[in-house]
Amino acid sequence: MRRLRNNSDEDCTIGMSAMVMFISTILLAAIISFTIIRLTEEIGQNSQNTAEDVRRDVANSVIITGAWVYDSYDDMLFMMEFGATGEPIARENVLYVLTCTESDGDFFYRSAALGNSNGGSAIHVWEVGTDGPVNNPTFANVDNFQPGARYFFTLDGGTQANPGGAQCGPVHLDTEGINANLWLHIPNGPSTQQELSLSNGREIGSQII
Repeated sequence: MRRLRNNSDEDCTIGMSAMVMFISTILLAAIISFTIIRLTEEIGQNSQNTAEDVRRDVANSVIITGAWVYDSYDDMLFMMEFGATGEPIARENVLYVLTCTESDGDFFYRSAALGNSNGGSAIHVWEVGTDGPVNNPTFANVDNFQPGARYFFTLDGGTQANPGGAQCGPVHLDTEGINANLWLHIPNGPSTQQELSLSNGREIGSQII
């Protein structure tokens, strides 16, 4: 009888050990599954972040690289350069905003699609290295901006209500002793801003940045 009880106790011990191992295996599997799920989520999030970084890297971009007095009244000439990445942009989708504020607080602005004067002097846009509008009867504005390319464009002073005025143009800036600001807004990309300052007077060809 003692031997039978010993066998029964040994069987119980073996059974309990097997149950403990079984439960431990289940817990280990659950921990592993939870870890895999968490890693999968983290990898997915990192992939989204990487994709967003890449998207930002290839987004359209533009900077203003030069600006000059273009005539003796209110016209200005600018050079801009588009980033090497991105996609072609239609000229009509690039918007400019020209603003200035006089010392007494009077604020003036003018805004339109690039190449659209909405009154006042005509606005011209052409690629650097090609013939501009001067003495060129066949001149036509470019319709699309290509990545990595540089372009000239002219802007006319004045306001939305008075496009024939001189506000924010070289003569106005010189007379009032103020600066102006030019914004370019492009699709699928950041806006760019440039302060305009008559560093060398208002003579034609003088730099204004």
